[in-house]
Amino acid sequence: MVLKVLWLLSFDDDKNTLADAVDKYCIGVPPIQWLAWIPQLLTCLVGSEGKLLLNLISQVGRVYPQAVYFPIRTLYLTLKIEQRERYKSDSGQQQPSSVGNQSHSASDPGPIRATAPMWRCSRIMHMQRELHPTLLSSLEGIVDQMVWFRENWHEEVLRQLQQGLAKCYSVAFEKSGAVSDAKITPHTLNFVKKLVSTFGVGLENVSNVSTMFSSAASESLARRAQATAQDPVFQKLKGQFTTDFDFSVPGSMKLHNLISKLKKWIKILEAKTKQLPKFFLIEEKCRFLSNFSAQTAEVEIPGEFLMPKPTHYYIKIARFMPRVEIVQKHNTAARRLYIRGHNGKIYPYLVMNDACLTESRREERVLQLLRLLNPCLEKRKETTKRHLFFTVPRVVAVSPQMRLVEDNPSSLSLVEIYKQRCAKKGIEHDNPISRYYDRLATVQARGTQASHQVLRDILKEVQSNMVPRSMLKEWALHTFPNATDYWTFRKMFTIQLALIGFAEFVLHLNRLNPEMLQIAQDTGKLNVAYFRFDINDATGDLDANRPVPFRLTPNISEFLTTIGVSGPLTASMIAVARCFAQPNFKVDGILKTVLRDEIIAWHKKTQEDTSSPLSAAGQPENMDSQQLVSLVQKAVTAIMTRLHNLAQFEGGESKVNTLVAAANSLDNLCRMDPAWHPWL
Repeated sequence: MVLKVLWLLSFDDDKNTLADAVDKYCIGVPPIQWLAWIPQLLTCLVGSEGKLLLNLISQVGRVYPQAVYFPIRTLYLTLKIEQRERYKSDSGQQQPSSVGNQSHSASDPGPIRATAPMWRCSRIMHMQRELHPTLLSSLEGIVDQMVWFRENWHEEVLRQLQQGLAKCYSVAFEKSGAVSDAKITPHTLNFVKKLVSTFGVGLENVSNVSTMFSSAASESLARRAQATAQDPVFQKLKGQFTTDFDFSVPGSMKLHNLISKLKKWIKILEAKTKQLPKFFLIEEKCRFLSNFSAQTAEVEIPGEFLMPKPTHYYIKIARFMPRVEIVQKHNTAARRLYIRGHNGKIYPYLVMNDACLTESRREERVLQLLRLLNPCLEKRKETTKRHLFFTVPRVVAVSPQMRLVEDNPSSLSLVEIYKQRCAKKGIEHDNPISRYYDRLATVQARGTQASHQVLRDILKEVQSNMVPRSMLKEWALHTFPNATDYWTFRKMFTIQLALIGFAEFVLHLNRLNPEMLQIAQDTGKLNVAYFRFDINDATGDLDANRPVPFRLTPNISEFLTTIGVSGPLTASMIAVARCFAQPNFKVDGILKTVLRDEIIAWHKKTQEDTSSPLSAAGQPENMDSQQLVSLVQKAVTAIMTRLHNLAQFEGGESKVNTLVAAANSLDNLCRMDPAWHPWL
């Protein structure tokens, strides 16, 4: 019922009649029913109906302060960043700010006027502080200590270089028709120039806005940035970096020259990062966390309120464990924090830095959708007996640039397995991608374009000489020498891959790159980092144009075996499709409510990219309700069409068999971007 109410708000009139009715009657709905829909409530809070939902969100925050406080704090700081950026772009050069005073501007907005959504967020936070002073001061104390979990300058630049390399590979594939002549795009050029100008200290200054509640955190950041700037090793590397990325040098605008330079610097910084300590003790830097106990305040472990459940099941933080590990995960150097619950169990979380504000919220939206779909799978016989449930890690944003992500220390990504093998063989893991473009350049140098047969030959050559079909299987046999362990791992891997493939195809999610796929070695469960809806930037429609429907490469097929692919994998996908296709209308409602937020976020980003005029209140214009409803219904129809197609089967024939054949076909795989690693 709650999700239908949120969807119906899309049809509200200029007088906000529906929002007024929600405000009037929401007192009759228990606050626990709104817990799973807090992101949607906050989207409404920013919209025109926000003032009428202030009371509803306050009621939920009164009963579940921790569930509301972190999301609304993150939203408030995000709105503040956006407002400051708008102010800077409007004022132009009238108010130049130096690096030294940026930390003060974070806590002193000066002439920047608070918008109505910012005022609403602030009012709810102040109300929560009055009702729960001990709890919220503890939450702020915990967030304040997170500044010590930030990346150092080596790790920060390495992450940015890897992002730049991924952008370049994407452009290289788009321009694969002329490999030797491919030039750097303006967007990529701006990214690299910004990286050069802010080498090693850029993120430190930008992110100070997240510490507006704490002067101690701001001071520590300022000291750290100052120490970095005075480091002679840093100064030497910065000079070399600036020289290497001088775009006035002839040939420097060629894309593949830039790729070579990025790869060179990634190697340098990876070597530097390997020499850094692998852990630190929490008492050395984070006195508040070290001294925190259940007696300080009753704080639940992060993510406990993402789904409603009986009150006595909530697990509270007993203490933070003394050792914090520094690990390379999700393409970044994260800090692994261990939290002991009051039930005695230890819960590992990654403290991750996110420079991109909007993409993180988009990923969390997909995780929310998968979390909401799991109860449907639990209630059906065919899915329950196969243990078909999405593995969804808890993700809690504590500020616009920092998140706590539930972790499994035994997990590793598919690309890490591949890199381990490359290290043993003494070869570069980027060699297959380089070979792909070298072959294309050789063919194009003769004055012809690469034919489909050439692409097939490249894929076969990589499989023969660099990445054998049996690589994943060999890793699994080495990791699980016991036959029972190996079989159990492979069985769980198969059904989890069926769920991920189903989600990627049916929900129109972005392509599954090997670094996104996290494999838990202790259970065989799979979860995906950075899954987002694949939305066309120009039209707002779900993008359905891809050579393969989901990831089922020869390496994975070899590990699963032919019987595993045609048996458990196919049957699991059909069982999931039939579960969601049952006429209970709940899935349709969940999709509409979640996609409504996605389309609103897309519209806002489009306005910012095109510099659309602001409203009288100094905010981007709200999306037209008819356009919003039309785009959401179109997206839901596309998803439900695919869902019903997979749910139907006659005898042994099913649409799933066709999709599996397409995903495993060399003719389709060879047309994929080499950065997707179709051989892996």
